[in-house]
Amino acid sequence: MLTLDQVTRTIQQVPSLSVVVMETLASFDMPHFETADLAKKLNQDQGLTARVLRVANSPFYGMSSKVGSVQEAVVVLGFHNVRSLVAAAGIISQFPETGLPGFDRTGFWQHGIGTAACAQVLAKSLGQNQALAFTAGLLHDIGKLALDAYFHDDFQLALAHSADEDITLLNAESITLGVDHTQVGHELARRWKFPAVIQLAIRDHHQPERESGTLTDLVHVANVLCHALDIGNAGYDLIPHLSSSAWSRLGLDWKTMPALWTETEQQYVGLSLLISD
Repeated sequence: MLTLDQVTRTIQQVPSLSVVVMETLASFDMPHFETADLAKKLNQDQGLTARVLRVANSPFYGMSSKVGSVQEAVVVLGFHNVRSLVAAAGIISQFPETGLPGFDRTGFWQHGIGTAACAQVLAKSLGQNQALAFTAGLLHDIGKLALDAYFHDDFQLALAHSADEDITLLNAESITLGVDHTQVGHELARRWKFPAVIQLAIRDHHQPERESGTLTDLVHVANVLCHALDIGNAGYDLIPHLSSSAWSRLGLDWKTMPALWTETEQQYVGLSLLISD
């Protein structure tokens, strides 16, 4: 069994995010952060720039000419989307494949990208901060990656227990490890100095009854919808319980869901290029 103190000490070994990603995340709270600022930062990291341009040049966006700069990508995708892509691409590259068996990294990121797209679409429909929703959705399960990377054998036990007993991975982690991925993800988000609302969304996305805020509710609903529609692989097959309280607080209506989901699927197609080689 693990303790949260043990996990916290180990997480201190996780490399810091790049300066570009950290400053991009910090800019979510800066109303006057503009395209020129973003382009200047991206010029410091050609790898990130290449990933963002790959998405902008995907057939999904139907551009007749090649997008060759961050400024052009902003025209195609929108400033807020490009900024979110920068953060996402930087964080995804932080956890390269380990080569160890048992955890589907590609499926994990597919689920994260689906949840990010869904959270962003929901946020847009409700007039909430789309960049925060996207990033929190992408990272809601980041604790699983930390567990797989730093406590691989223990995490394998949790995955096996979830499959054998047909229970959620969250419950299996609590039983076999003594800690779960929401706690680990919260500690990692603190380590990386994410905005406080993202930290809470990661911690409470399975427990929106803690009422930690609108962002948590958005990520909770987006996560459940992506499980229900089998987007990616979150490590288990059960669909988590949908909180009626979170749904009501957001003021969502099932009648609007088909249109919102169509938009989510469209976003997902382009964003999936972030994890392709």
